[in-house]
Amino acid sequence: MSKDYDVVVEVEDDPGVERHTLEFQDFTSGSGVGGKITADKQASSNHGGFNDPFYDPSQSRPDAQSGQAPIWSVEYYAQFFDVDTFQVLERASKSLFPKDNFIEVVGNNPDLYGPFWIATTVVFLLFVTSTIAASIEALINGQKITYDIPILSFGAMTIYTYTFLLPLLIWVGLKYLGCKPSLLDIIGLYGYGLTIWLPISVICIIPSDVLRWTLVIVGFSVSGFFITRNLYPVIARADSKTARIIIIIIVVLHAALSFLLKREFFSLSMN
Repeated sequence: MSKDYDVVVEVEDDPGVERHTLEFQDFTSGSGVGGKITADKQASSNHGGFNDPFYDPSQSRPDAQSGQAPIWSVEYYAQFFDVDTFQVLERASKSLFPKDNFIEVVGNNPDLYGPFWIATTVVFLLFVTSTIAASIEALINGQKITYDIPILSFGAMTIYTYTFLLPLLIWVGLKYLGCKPSLLDIIGLYGYGLTIWLPISVICIIPSDVLRWTLVIVGFSVSGFFITRNLYPVIARADSKTARIIIIIIVVLHAALSFLLKREFFSLSMN
């Protein structure tokens, strides 16, 4: 079957040269000027039906990454919650078995959804399990069961400070040293690093101080290794002496959290 062709006649205006050129171009294919116009129309129609100067088809989330949404809008923060349940569970499991590079697992889609809900669940479980444990101890000792409601506020303040404020301070310090850290990545490490404390909180209902100390040490070791292992490539951009100091500070602060949880939520009060 023959194709339809348009004829383009190009005429030289130079009076000294008489030359006529006939050039045949196929405008039915996707190449050439016609193909480009068609592709431009398709790109425009795929992005709301108008030409968006900020649109970049190579990016999966053009609105969030091009800066169209202002920082005070809901749309700006929605990109940080763009994960599904499978992704959150996968990232949480990576913190329990820290073999892979977590920042590479997250890629260009770090989130705040997982850190927020994991931290919130840890606060809730710490309060519930410590209350149950205290009730069991009171029954064993023949004492009256009491409920320590203020410890819920203490747990929330401690966990949220550890999950969001501490990463912010670390980010500021590393940025000052020229390490070029990512705030979202650091928050993700600290947030998902709390996953180990979910099963530990439940098991610590058992009234055994040896068991509780063992679990707290395990929680400190697993989450501490997860955080330092993934932060080290960023911290290593500073000079070696400064990097060692930062690692020591991170480990000491993490140990302080573990000891605080043991003292406030996993301590035995039996006589």
